[in-house]
Amino acid sequence: MPDIQNQLGTLEAVPLRKIWAKETEFSAWLAQPANIKLLGNELHLDMLSEETEAGVGDFSADILAQEDGGSRKIIIENQYGETDHKHLGQIITYASGRNADVLIWIVEKARDEHRAAIQWLNENTASEIGVFLVQIAVYKIGNSVPAPKFTVLESPNDWLKSTRSVNSGNVSENGKKRAAWWNSFMDYAMKRDSFRKLFNRRKGGPDNWLVLPLGSSKYQISLTAKTHQLLGVEVYIPDDKELYQQLFKHKDAIEKELGFQMDWQPLPEKRAARIEITKNGDFTDLDHAAGNFLWYCEKAEVIRKVFPKYAK
Repeated sequence: MPDIQNQLGTLEAVPLRKIWAKETEFSAWLAQPANIKLLGNELHLDMLSEETEAGVGDFSADILAQEDGGSRKIIIENQYGETDHKHLGQIITYASGRNADVLIWIVEKARDEHRAAIQWLNENTASEIGVFLVQIAVYKIGNSVPAPKFTVLESPNDWLKSTRSVNSGNVSENGKKRAAWWNSFMDYAMKRDSFRKLFNRRKGGPDNWLVLPLGSSKYQISLTAKTHQLLGVEVYIPDDKELYQQLFKHKDAIEKELGFQMDWQPLPEKRAARIEITKNGDFTDLDHAAGNFLWYCEKAEVIRKVFPKYAK
């Protein structure tokens, strides 16, 4: 057997400007679907880039993005060199101007006072607002192709914020039980390789649904726990009758690939539609939840693979 230890290489840092001469070039690279997914994997956040150099008054944010499978708006600000007060002020201004829920500041080097500022923002903002400070670096080994590396320096304290929300007087007992259900489901699902390859971890809340992405802001997967005895997995289309009709034309082919039938429901009072499958199950019974969690996973995984083929 060859001596692997003597064949190990050494990581060598590559200056960012050797890869992207200007910050605008980095922004254009990051906005590409495969690259913003790299960032999203580190943040456990599924994102779709919508616009670069997005106008905010007389200024422009580097990237405006949308949560994939959710409604949160995202502002991304990139900065070479050390962090400074100017860029911190800019990202807050952009978030205000675009009513963003998630702020991501990507930097080459972070000063301690700016890390402390991000910590303060995460501890003192509303539970639905999150701020990330992320370091970008590029490395190579010998003559290898350079590879980017995102490192999360500061992030929202999701546990603290979700605890505040769920334990507040505004959440019903069923809401607290649903939050426990969704977070237990995520603990289960993240141990499953086939699920983890398709979805990032999501924070569970008191709602009767948990949203997963389908690769477009036009539709999403919703896992549901609507009653004590009924669980569901659905494709929800919030505002696109044309997309529903496009999918419905391929109903037979879709269900053949899925391996099961679904209930197709256009909602006549609006442009929304849902396509769902349900089963009996009790979201308050965590002691016997494993079978239901497996059912959620299996249905969501195959839906994620099949539906995008027919949504073009």
